[in-house]
Amino acid sequence: MNFQFVTKWATISCFSLVVISGLVQNSQAQQSRGKASFFCGTDGGKPATIARIPQPNGSSVLKTLIIWETNAFKGYPPEKRCPLVSQKFEDNQNTGDLKYIVSGKANTWPVLCASKDSKNYIVNCPDANVLMTLLPGDDSQEMIRKLGEASYKNSSTVLKHRARQVFVNNGNLQAINVSKWIKNSPSTE
Repeated sequence: MNFQFVTKWATISCFSLVVISGLVQNSQAQQSRGKASFFCGTDGGKPATIARIPQPNGSSVLKTLIIWETNAFKGYPPEKRCPLVSQKFEDNQNTGDLKYIVSGKANTWPVLCASKDSKNYIVNCPDANVLMTLLPGDDSQEMIRKLGEASYKNSSTVLKHRARQVFVNNGNLQAINVSKWIKNSPSTE
């Protein structure tokens, strides 16, 4: 009789563990569903920061966010810069910090920063939140404004990071809503 009691409770315990494990895995899957991931790929034969957006049917959509063209950063040609910046987008997405892109400074350099809030300006962007460093003399707030068009409407224009030039029509944004930016960015070629 004691053996049956132990067997019964062992079975109930194992079943409970399986159910709890399944619930935890389902909860984690629901949290990550719809969450974009970032990687360096190519668009039009050029290095590009691309967002992969999972779809409800299990497929994914690729959206090009930045095409890397500038050689102005010594030691960091587009082929090297693209994976570094794309990984910073991914890291900040994973920590939950990539809700907005705001302008800032890091070690006296103008930068674009990941932020949970749509603050107008971060004077000292923490190293972990720096998405990309701009060129000396670049205005990070101007870069934010140039990125802004995609946050308002669907755009067929991709941000092309060139030496001191960004070919995107601008709005008057202080911060970029990342989910809207991704949603309205063009599909990857």
